[in-house]
Amino acid sequence: MKYISFKILIVCIILPPVLYLLTVSSLESYLQKKYDREITNIYLSEMNNILNGLINIKDAIDDSITDYIHRNIFFKVGGKLDVNVTTKQGNILYPATYQNATLDNFSTNPTKLAEKNFSILNEGIIISVNVKIQHYSFLAFAILLFYLLIFLSGLYGYYRKISVKIQLEEIRNKEKLEHLHELESERLKQIDKLSEEREFLLSDYDQLKSTFSKEKFQAEKTEEDLFDEIETLENKLKEIDGLKDKIQDLENSHQTIFKQKGKATGKLGKRFKVLYKNIDISDRALDSLNDMTDEMSLKAEEVIHQLNYEPALVPVKRKVFSKKGKTTSFEVVFAYNGRFYFRKSKDNRIEVLTIGSKNTQAKDLMFLDNI
Repeated sequence: MKYISFKILIVCIILPPVLYLLTVSSLESYLQKKYDREITNIYLSEMNNILNGLINIKDAIDDSITDYIHRNIFFKVGGKLDVNVTTKQGNILYPATYQNATLDNFSTNPTKLAEKNFSILNEGIIISVNVKIQHYSFLAFAILLFYLLIFLSGLYGYYRKISVKIQLEEIRNKEKLEHLHELESERLKQIDKLSEEREFLLSDYDQLKSTFSKEKFQAEKTEEDLFDEIETLENKLKEIDGLKDKIQDLENSHQTIFKQKGKATGKLGKRFKVLYKNIDISDRALDSLNDMTDEMSLKAEEVIHQLNYEPALVPVKRKVFSKKGKTTSFEVVFAYNGRFYFRKSKDNRIEVLTIGSKNTQAKDLMFLDNI
């Protein structure tokens, strides 16, 4: 054990719990973002029943979140998730054990229940998610055991390496001792070796001759290798020409994809002109719809449908004024992350200016300023 470094022992003792704490902290941060995003997407999964007054909003939220937690294996191996859903006025919608008394008095009449649900949705809902990994849980134990096994394996490997090193040193010392004995014997035989000098000189001559033959053969082989290398370079030049052709083919395919995208956008515009006769949609909005996922595109089309038939019911988040003061447009939020901008023309038609997401909001607002 005297050959094992004290620093390595300290590292193997301290690092496992440190890495365990860092891993748990990082995993909690990652899972908090993940579950915050997923719960935000599923907590209103029964939106149709909520808006139709078939279920009150707090029961719908409770069912969705509870079902999500029961189906997630993370909470069965030691994860803990605290979710709070409240309105902006502070009324608690979830968890059910902390319901506000005023929210429990939902009417059984579907119409009144739908109105109550809609008013809560318009009021705004705040979701708070907190993820913890309990230190005495199976998951925490597995993480700590993982790091302990890694460092124990490393320590064992280091120990084996030191043992081999010690054995090699013992072998070298033994060989040195034997070599000294051999030198002693050679001194005694030096007279006999002088008589054998001639034979050694002849042997050297034969060896030089053999070396000369090998070098000559090597020179001939080097010349052959040079020709092989030239042939290899020629083959690589042919491969480069082939790659150039492939690059040209890729450029042609990109142009084809661009044309197909333009056709798809034109087809989408024609369909909207037929379906929504009170709506004018800009090319920029059509391009954005064409680039969106199916789910986002359908949510955006729901807003267009409502603007076409019942524009007064569209929940406008805010008015957007251009810097030049020429245009006043309205912003609508859809699918949580989507942004929808429209305005009313002089003939009282609705113009959809652009559609995007929170990530493209800066570019969309700049576009509105330049209209």
